[in-house]
Amino acid sequence: MMWGAQASNESTSNSLVCHSCVPSPAPDEVLVKLEYSGLCHSDIHAWKGTPSTIKREKRVEGHEGTGIVTAVGSEVEDISVGDHVGVQWVNKTCGVCEADKRADFLACPKAQMTGFSVDGTFGTCCVIQARHAVRIPKEYPLDTVAPIICAGTTCFRAVEETGVKEGDILAVVGPAGGIGSLACQYAKAHGCRVLAISTGGDGRIMYKDKLRVDFYVDCNTSPDIVTEVRKLTGGGPDAAIMIEGTEALLEDVAKYIRPRGSIVVVGKPPENTTGLGMSNLLLRMGQIKSSPYGGSREQIEKAIEIFVKKNFYQSSHVISLDQLTQMLQTIYQRDSEGHSNGQSSRYESSLLGQATIKIPSFSESTRTEKTFPKPTFYQDSFNIGTYIGYRLEELGIRDFLAVPGDTNLVLLDNILKNPNLRMIGCCNELNGGYAADGYARTSPAKIAVLIVPYVVGALSALNAVAGACSQNIMIIVLSGCPTTGMLASRKFLHHAPSAANREQALDAYRGVTAASIRLQSAETAVQDLDDAISKCFASSLPIFIEVPNDIAGAVCSSPSPFKIPETMIHTRRNEEAVNAITGTWNESAKPVLLFGSLARRLLSAHDIEALADRLGCAVFCQPDGRCISESHPQYCGQLWNGLTNPEGEKVFMDSDLWLIVGANWCDFHSIFTSIDEEKSRMISIGKDWVELPNGTCIQGVDFATVVRQLIRSSMESKHKSVPRPKPTLGAKPPQMEDLDSPLTLEHAIYGIQNILRSDDTMLCDAGEAWFLANHIRLPPGTDCQIQMPYCSIGWALPAGLGAQLGRSQGRSIILIGDGGFQMTAQEVSTIVRQHLNPIIIIFNNLGYKIETAVHDGPYNYIANWNYPQLAASLSASPHASSHNPYATKKQECMESNPSLFTLQVKTQRDLKMALKRAYDEHDKLAFLELCIQPDDLSQEVRQLGEAFARKNAEESSGSSESSASKTPSATTSGSNSPRVGSPANTSV
Repeated sequence: MMWGAQASNESTSNSLVCHSCVPSPAPDEVLVKLEYSGLCHSDIHAWKGTPSTIKREKRVEGHEGTGIVTAVGSEVEDISVGDHVGVQWVNKTCGVCEADKRADFLACPKAQMTGFSVDGTFGTCCVIQARHAVRIPKEYPLDTVAPIICAGTTCFRAVEETGVKEGDILAVVGPAGGIGSLACQYAKAHGCRVLAISTGGDGRIMYKDKLRVDFYVDCNTSPDIVTEVRKLTGGGPDAAIMIEGTEALLEDVAKYIRPRGSIVVVGKPPENTTGLGMSNLLLRMGQIKSSPYGGSREQIEKAIEIFVKKNFYQSSHVISLDQLTQMLQTIYQRDSEGHSNGQSSRYESSLLGQATIKIPSFSESTRTEKTFPKPTFYQDSFNIGTYIGYRLEELGIRDFLAVPGDTNLVLLDNILKNPNLRMIGCCNELNGGYAADGYARTSPAKIAVLIVPYVVGALSALNAVAGACSQNIMIIVLSGCPTTGMLASRKFLHHAPSAANREQALDAYRGVTAASIRLQSAETAVQDLDDAISKCFASSLPIFIEVPNDIAGAVCSSPSPFKIPETMIHTRRNEEAVNAITGTWNESAKPVLLFGSLARRLLSAHDIEALADRLGCAVFCQPDGRCISESHPQYCGQLWNGLTNPEGEKVFMDSDLWLIVGANWCDFHSIFTSIDEEKSRMISIGKDWVELPNGTCIQGVDFATVVRQLIRSSMESKHKSVPRPKPTLGAKPPQMEDLDSPLTLEHAIYGIQNILRSDDTMLCDAGEAWFLANHIRLPPGTDCQIQMPYCSIGWALPAGLGAQLGRSQGRSIILIGDGGFQMTAQEVSTIVRQHLNPIIIIFNNLGYKIETAVHDGPYNYIANWNYPQLAASLSASPHASSHNPYATKKQECMESNPSLFTLQVKTQRDLKMALKRAYDEHDKLAFLELCIQPDDLSQEVRQLGEAFARKNAEESSGSSESSASKTPSATTSGSNSPRVGSPANTSV
């Protein structure tokens, strides 16, 4: 099915129309999936109903399209599927007539014109004869190139038609806008001196200030334009290009042009040329002619090459296809309401050569495209570093994490030219990676950036990136590296592990990223960067990019709007999956719904709640997938079989069907449950697959599309599965004791639950904090993040830093043990330096207590620190003034006056006072050490320890198979698998 816009010569209405099928290319044709289309004079005339543009049958308009080839005919040799091409005015010719042989394609009696005799480029796709398809290098931006296919090439050919030579003066006459701008720039590229003749302040700003033409004359203010032009140019211009104007302008041009000069009219010539006094022009042996529209394939390709390589100025306006109606109606109304020809032309010319129409993808076989806002950062000339800075802002990133090193300083310098980006320097790369993980989890952009030095920094961050991979967290890791010349030499480079090994980091990252690349040249860097970022979004996985020092500062093209290439999804498979799920669901009696961590990555909060509302059943979340309001009437708590929420677990296990959305099963998730034995009552929706209870697996589906179609499906509401009363959730008030008695975990979790606010994010480190968090009921709008299945202790502290940056309207509540804190403690200094206000709660139980529960030994005990004193010492007055020449006075003042308080909590009284202060002093970092008795363990930690101890003992005795239903499965499923939790793995 294809969509397109049609104009009518009978009315001013424009509409999107649907055609029943996508055209198939003939043997000598190619099929193009259109991305952008320019706007041409003829499109406007067709809208107005000019007699010369009235068509015998309705066609989709437009003939300045750019897009990607999706199919080629059997006789096509020089274009392949995936190539970028342009669709021009000439769509097809006979190839045998004399006109065709001399490349006068418009004179071919069998010529077919795009948007006139065949469907054009205001649609989702079209066909064109391969010999007329314009070949576009993939590094050229399709949106900015589109207007060059007709408007730009017409200007390029107009300059050639004038016959001017290098050094000649060429006048460009007419309204300021895209056409005039392009004509001036092609003239300058030809070596001409340029005289611009226009009107008003807009003309002066464009031609004098932005394009820096050699001469400028304002028609409105000049008392005698002919005399002024001759005086300014020393006798008049050698030639003139006239942009669709009035009879008066043309008469003036005929008077001031030099002898033997030529006048080339671009666009529609004045309707009445009688009485223009052409005798003077003829006596001076001058000539007047019209520039042909567009050009041959080779001429268009040449015009595009000059446009890109000369880095033409272009004030581009990208509009959506549905805005085309309003824009053309405005032009029509200006014309019909009595505006002068000059005013109408001025408005039209301001659009032509500048307006680009974004072609939406209405195809049912493609995924909805994510759109990105246009950044405010812009430069006249971009290099790779500033290009990256532009892209980061466009992706919605406001803060990026970095550790400087000699190999990434040029890159950092250029990225920091974007004032809308803030660099957060971390103490080491591992912490920076954890912080990026936290930022990506909480920021609206859902993506983060980490910049590290070559190899040593990259490998230090690798552990954090692997953890992000395990949960489908998007991180862009940018690593500086030596220059391309140094990399090509035989020198033993510092940071490299050996003289021969320069790819250690690239190789290491390939196992945990969607792309691990090094930019090879300035010419291909832009395309390689955008391709890698596209893979990051398409896979929801990290990427790794090495940027050589010389390429970081290399000049490149200006960035075009970023878009994620649409992934082909089979509509039939989506429908098959939805129908199968619906049928199975409707046959069940007491089904339940379970959300996993993938749901919170790929679905909106609205979609999650809408699905729960639609199904009406009991709803659960995995401990790492808490993504629905816990005040929702159907919510029955977290599901962690055998460990937490026994009331909810009973409801879940008593159901006859489990609809599992985005679960990421690992041995921790299923420690007391054999997932393989439960598949007969499971519908599992993975990232690109659906598995049914009968074992059927439907692959090639789209996760979000399937969920949204389920919301609109005929699935029956199963409200009877919601228990009455529902399971009791949240920490219960502990029994009253002496306020001076030692602090307990029971009191701690109840106190923490009571200080949570909407928009807070609770981050729980691997270990006891996981289980404590599952006893805490979250207020509406509060988030909870844990790193499962990767379980890298120490993660929560720097991840809390990143989460605070990403979700600054709330606070990060960081729950971490003393062992985990000692892994990443340095990042408290970054939190203090940035004047951030999280609440850091250290559970000091004197060692790795979760490991003592599994297998005790001397290795589980660590040094005891004075944690409050340590935190307070991490921001000290410098021993010299102006130690940071880049800091502002405000930053220096803030750094010397840290906003924090630290407390050690030993008793229930201490806890009550500390939590109240943390709640009241909302703008400060609250650093609390909770002194927990070593034997005060949660019941879940004890159970987990017993289960793993039993598993280890059975495995060592060779009897692990007998305990498969009691212990974690030996095979786990990670997010870096080809299909996360796919039926091909032991765990679903």
